[in-house]
Amino acid sequence: MKAAETDQSLSRQRALLVATVGFSLFYAVCVSFFYSTWLVGHAEEAVQGFDNVLNLAMLAAAALFFLLVRHWSDATQKACLLLGYLALAAGIIVLFFNTVTPLSRALVLFSAVCAGAGMSLTAPFFFASLASFSPKQIALGCGAMALVGMALDMAWSFAAPPLLLAVQLVALALSALCLKRSFQDCPSEATPEATASGPDPLTASGQRDFFNVFLVSIIGTFALSVVYGIIDTTAAGIGPSVKATAGISQVGGLAAALVFLGYFALAKRTSATFLFNLVFGLLASGMLLIPFLPNDYMVTLNIVAAAGWKLVMLSLFYLVVITYAHARTQLLAAMAMTYALPRFGLFIGLNVALLFNVGDGTDIARTTTVAFFLLYLIFMAVWFANTHERRRALKEMQAAYEELGRFTKESGDYRKNLAEELAAEHGLTNRESDILQLLAQGRDAAYISETLYLSRNTVKSYQKSIYAKLGVHSKQEIIELFTPKEAS
Repeated sequence: MKAAETDQSLSRQRALLVATVGFSLFYAVCVSFFYSTWLVGHAEEAVQGFDNVLNLAMLAAAALFFLLVRHWSDATQKACLLLGYLALAAGIIVLFFNTVTPLSRALVLFSAVCAGAGMSLTAPFFFASLASFSPKQIALGCGAMALVGMALDMAWSFAAPPLLLAVQLVALALSALCLKRSFQDCPSEATPEATASGPDPLTASGQRDFFNVFLVSIIGTFALSVVYGIIDTTAAGIGPSVKATAGISQVGGLAAALVFLGYFALAKRTSATFLFNLVFGLLASGMLLIPFLPNDYMVTLNIVAAAGWKLVMLSLFYLVVITYAHARTQLLAAMAMTYALPRFGLFIGLNVALLFNVGDGTDIARTTTVAFFLLYLIFMAVWFANTHERRRALKEMQAAYEELGRFTKESGDYRKNLAEELAAEHGLTNRESDILQLLAQGRDAAYISETLYLSRNTVKSYQKSIYAKLGVHSKQEIIELFTPKEAS
């Protein structure tokens, strides 16, 4: 028995490792597009145009996926996944040829459309591959995905274009094999293990809490993404080069992944909602100081904001996965929008900054960050109010259970005392007194027989004797006899 349990545990650990490795390889390819690794050294306008089209394509594909996936069969979902992989491969190949032979701007933007659509059609399935594991394993999988993916992108960005093409296509193919293997090793629906461990307040209070996950977490992250886009653009305008700013963001991502992994690996009691709101509050407080500090502060804030934003993203991914771990289709739909919406927020922030020519810490950046801080306070007030109401309801429920327990005990004591009085008054034996108490609860002969280890004929014999001694003719009369006078 122990050997079988050990084999099962090792099998699940291997399945988690395969899912995490596949997710890390896939995410590394995505990061290359996010940071425009292929376009390093090109004009800043080309990088911005590519990034804009990429984010818009991600949102459009995610919205379409969100609306249609719940109507798709398994075969259609697999076809969508294949289409996503083909689109990503096409985006890589087109950008590779752009590094060798200059292509038209239209083809470069086409590669952005392919990459953005491919990521939105593929990423949700990787999150679904983690859903059958425990909450802690899901958190560690998300953290490892971010850490390894970011590190791989930073490592292979130094490779020559032909090698980079080969490495990324191989990584994409291996991620597909890992994803296929992970779904073969683990069922689509979450196993009991997924709910057996924790603890997490979202899991403990109900995994389908739409309010906390979406109205607060996702909308709050989207607002943070808009402001982060403005801060990133402002810091790039007054500080280092665009390439250096991207490096700062990558280092921030590595730091965020390490903090996330450390928290869930070492803390005895973990709460993603606590981590989410703590980071959110620190960032919002830092942004509030922008109007009162010199422009150099923007560069420092950008480093902190990069790490904080990615830490919030990891917490958000984790929250959504454990919320819909038992509903695969809903998880796919939710993760499609969760993966794309923050990137769209960055797109809005970037273009707002460019529209108002934010490059030197101008009033629009300051006003936006202060407005965001106030918006954050509103969201947190609603969240805490909802949490307070839930806790109040739990306390009332606990009080009701305690009251019910006291009532049950008092009722049992009342029946026992009354049975003893009737036994003394009418000459009942100890066994008849025991059966009388059970009859007063409305129990039938079968229940009394199993409880007192008597045959049914013996119980019926005792029952007739009790009726005769008490002068009653049915069990209902005994129940009425034991009903308190105030309640009758």
